[in-house]
Amino acid sequence: MARTLACAAAAALSVGCIDGDYNRFRQFQPVDDAEVDALEVGASDVEEALDRLGAPVFVVEVGLGLALAWGWRDTTDWNVDVSAPIGDAQGNFSFTSSNATTRGVVLFFDRDWTLVGVRRGFLGELLPKALPRDVDIALTGDGAGGEEVGE
Repeated sequence: MARTLACAAAAALSVGCIDGDYNRFRQFQPVDDAEVDALEVGASDVEEALDRLGAPVFVVEVGLGLALAWGWRDTTDWNVDVSAPIGDAQGNFSFTSSNATTRGVVLFFDRDWTLVGVRRGFLGELLPKALPRDVDIALTGDGAGGEEVGE
């Protein structure tokens, strides 16, 4: 029975169409884990982080401190489309597999730009969701424009 089904499937596909593709996309370069591990919480600063890791892909204000993020993406996907006549109808099967992730490292610094935390994983989960402070409110205290800083 299995042999009959395999032969029927092969016959159906022999007059059908199989289309497929494979794609790979790489963006940015992963950071060296040894360089990240060399940074010390409570001792390292922004300058040392930039010297060791280069330019970050994101800089985000976090309270009075900041977060610097380095990220890289390696996307791989497979697409297969099979179609074959089945009696008076056209049968179609599609399969798509995609692995699109932006992995990264986020370093958190306090108001003195001293390293206070290191997190690794997917940037979408690591980066803070809060919006930066409103500059007018932060500088004047009332958000209405108020007096200029330094007056």
